[in-house]
Amino acid sequence: MSFGFSRGLEWWRDGHNVDGLRASYWNTFFRSLAFGMLGIYVPVFVYLKGLEVGDGWLFGVRWLLVYVILVRVVTMLAVFPAAKFIDVKGFRWSVLLASLISIGGFGSLVLVDRSIWWLLPAAVMTGLEIALYWIPRLSMNVSDGHKSNIGWEIGMRNLIDRGVAVLGPFAGGMIVSLWGFGVLFALGIVVLIMSTLPLFFMSKHEHKDGVKLSAFLKFIKKDRISALSFVGHGMSDVTVGWVWPLFVFVVVGGVRELGAVTSAVLVVSMLGVWVASRSFDRLRSLGGEEDEKMYVSANILTAVMMFIRGFARNIWMVFGLDLVYQVVFPLMVIPLHGYVYTLAEREGEVQVFSYREFLYSAGAVFASVLSIGLIGLAGGWQLVFMLGSLGLLVNIKMKKESNH
Repeated sequence: MSFGFSRGLEWWRDGHNVDGLRASYWNTFFRSLAFGMLGIYVPVFVYLKGLEVGDGWLFGVRWLLVYVILVRVVTMLAVFPAAKFIDVKGFRWSVLLASLISIGGFGSLVLVDRSIWWLLPAAVMTGLEIALYWIPRLSMNVSDGHKSNIGWEIGMRNLIDRGVAVLGPFAGGMIVSLWGFGVLFALGIVVLIMSTLPLFFMSKHEHKDGVKLSAFLKFIKKDRISALSFVGHGMSDVTVGWVWPLFVFVVVGGVRELGAVTSAVLVVSMLGVWVASRSFDRLRSLGGEEDEKMYVSANILTAVMMFIRGFARNIWMVFGLDLVYQVVFPLMVIPLHGYVYTLAEREGEVQVFSYREFLYSAGAVFASVLSIGLIGLAGGWQLVFMLGSLGLLVNIKMKKESNH
């Protein structure tokens, strides 16, 4: 029984850029391993450093949100230079440079214990890395992929991300508990260095999409729905990637517990990815509105679950609510990426993903600024998660790309 794996991998033999996508997948493998260990602990680390500077948990949360704002402002400033760099050097050199900058960013975090000011270069390098990495990575997914299996290909990368990262959070929590954040970041740097090796086997990509400010403004005017969706996605991901790990840490009270919950949930969420990727391709091939209905329903349910997660008060509530969220989330996010890929294929990969990164970062900045005020109010955590839910609901209109 193949479970569809052989069919799902036929694009490796159909004339597409096999070397480029294979190298990209190996890069994803090692990067996911590194960020599986590090990702959820960076918010906790920055929060704890905020506690050392200020007074009380509220200052720590706001300190983290300011850090996120700095990261994303740098990303916005870096988008257009990054697109120009891609035009000149191609995808692999942009991903390689991003990886090296990411190593420098985590190296700066290692030095934060010596001086709190090392958080500044860490934030700057993180912002640069985001622009240089995600624009070419997402562009390669479109240019080297296969439209008829787009859901499966997105799902495959998600399975790699989640599968490799399953043990990362738990291992990261144990390392922090036993040896501290410095050792964790150092190990992450070693794995990130390994992630650069596959890039030297990647074929050269050449793109001349003409990413310019004037074209960006025309895109916003012509396609307001997509632009607004990118902003909404940035708003929701701030809650998912930065606020949620910190919330779990504050509620549960330990890095080991945070890592164990995250690892356990990732195992189950892989089933959601598999179901969502297969379902999206099958429903979209029918040419009707079936894939849109799945996307809209999952989007609404994901938004509801994001808001409810803010009411968790112990480890079992955290585990249960996050488990349901992570199972449903792929049914929304895989179609969303599929619709964005369709837009990119039509309008130009580097263009669309450059504009997306700018607007996504703008949404992250907007949500972080509002969260700084909301977190101090009664029911502040719930208000912040509600803001993330609204960001998810804004994405619903991307269903317009379903039948393109």
